[in-house]
Amino acid sequence: MAAELDIDVNDETETGDGMDWRQRAIIVCDPTPFSRRLTVDILRFAGAERIQTCSTPESAIWFAENADNPLMVVDWRDERLDAAHAIRKLRRTRGDANRTPTMILSTKHTLLDIEAARDAGADTLALRPVSPRGVTERLTEITQRPRSFVKTANYNGPDRRVRSAEGAGAFKRDRDVADGKTTPLQAARAQAQSIIFSMLRRGDELSARIGRSLERFLASVDALGDREREIIQLHRASLGRLADLQGESLEERMEVVEGLETLVRRRLRD
Repeated sequence: MAAELDIDVNDETETGDGMDWRQRAIIVCDPTPFSRRLTVDILRFAGAERIQTCSTPESAIWFAENADNPLMVVDWRDERLDAAHAIRKLRRTRGDANRTPTMILSTKHTLLDIEAARDAGADTLALRPVSPRGVTERLTEITQRPRSFVKTANYNGPDRRVRSAEGAGAFKRDRDVADGKTTPLQAARAQAQSIIFSMLRRGDELSARIGRSLERFLASVDALGDREREIIQLHRASLGRLADLQGESLEERMEVVEGLETLVRRRLRD
């Protein structure tokens, strides 16, 4: 995600246990009975042994918290169920359930929809109509070859960064800093600009405003020290809070941004 400030990644651990996905407890969350049955039929044809169906994110998360080795399939056909929001809520639960492998089945296919699914913490997204073979390939990939699980202030989920083509362990941004091609401050400034452009493209002016706040702050400093990293962390947390408040009132979301701006001004005066 362009908006993720991952200068300091807090936690990365592998989540795979080698268990065949067909033997896991598969939770199908879909508010529409017809498409829910269709998904179950596809999963059973592909070899799934245990399937639990539900129609709300709350019930899906409850099953994930109370099942052994769960795997979640969430439908994103219309506005009756916001799959991205449901997975974001799952990722913020406590305990092992927040690392449940997840797949979104969707009729949405724009770049912004795909980015929204990825940025919520989905492991993969498959466009309907999907075949049993397609389901098998995707669920095998996310359970047998999972990406590292990342925890930051505004994102919990599989690592979204792309590794280099030659398979090196470092990511391009990290290598560029290590090789002296850029500095941590320059990388942070670039990410602040990326936040602005990404959020404006999504039509999220308030999140773009957080990017501008960070851009202004980073333009005023010469290096990243403890205070600077603390303020970067405040912006991370504010982006995460806005994501959590999707669908809430403009006033409530505005309070997050204005509170951040006030706090940053105070820190700069200290």
